[in-house]
Amino acid sequence: MHEESGPPRGPTTVEAVQGGVRSAGSDTSPAQGNALSRIGQRLRQEAGSIRTSWEMWSDSSYRRWARDFELPDGNRRVYCYHVRKTAGTSLFLSFMALGGEDPMDVWHRIAQTRLQRTFSGPYSFASNDRSVLAEGAYLFGRSHHRFSRQPLPPKTLTVTILRDPVERVHSYYDYLVAGDAPDMPGQVTDRERSLAQDGFDTFLDRVPVRALLTQLTMFSDRLDVNEAAERIGSCSSVFFTEDFSAGLASLGQRLELPLEGQRARVTVRRSSLTDDQRERLRVRLEPEYELLRLLDQDGIARRGGPSSN
Repeated sequence: MHEESGPPRGPTTVEAVQGGVRSAGSDTSPAQGNALSRIGQRLRQEAGSIRTSWEMWSDSSYRRWARDFELPDGNRRVYCYHVRKTAGTSLFLSFMALGGEDPMDVWHRIAQTRLQRTFSGPYSFASNDRSVLAEGAYLFGRSHHRFSRQPLPPKTLTVTILRDPVERVHSYYDYLVAGDAPDMPGQVTDRERSLAQDGFDTFLDRVPVRALLTQLTMFSDRLDVNEAAERIGSCSSVFFTEDFSAGLASLGQRLELPLEGQRARVTVRRSSLTDDQRERLRVRLEPEYELLRLLDQDGIARRGGPSSN
């Protein structure tokens, strides 16, 4: 959703549409230039939103296949709050395999479409696009969007996967060092990989707090442990990477779908952390360990336990 604002009047509108900055005249101050840039960006966003709405409405082939599913518990779809390096991609592939195709082929089709959606067999899938995910015409959808920034329609079964914080960040670091396989959709950017190019200690100095505490960030913009625990508790299914096979089996039984585990983005070459590096990381991640203790205490989720809710 974008904030509503009246369109600017006069020549400013033309200048904004042409790129958000004046093409002539040297009397434009930096403040005016920034304001025009913001107007131009907002207009482009609004235009993109209108285009998305039109394509969602007019794509008869997708709508024909993306019928409403009636899951056994009355829900219509499944959405995953995907925290990076917690096996969320493996969960995504496990659902995309339901149509009988190689799930990587299905994922490539999704990545090649502007609206990030496709179908396989009788099943439809969506990824990343906020408007498409909010509309709900899919069996399974996922994104890295924060809890507060991704509206979902009623009758959506929500799932998230959590992981030991030190293990997750260690895996994230190794992933940045190794990069993606050439044929993998959604390649990690060179800019992000540069965080890890000078060793683990420098990585810890460089990595933003919100990227370090991704599990907490996903469920609380304020990095509030209690808020995050409450929102995780509202999810329909919560399990841990360490218990992925059992969690997937439980979810498959609940949905009456033949989900089989798929693996992707598994970093083969793992680095070793010294005791000092591990302790330094452990201290930085204390808010997430506090979150896991709270989830365990409230019976929401615990490692080695069954899928919740």
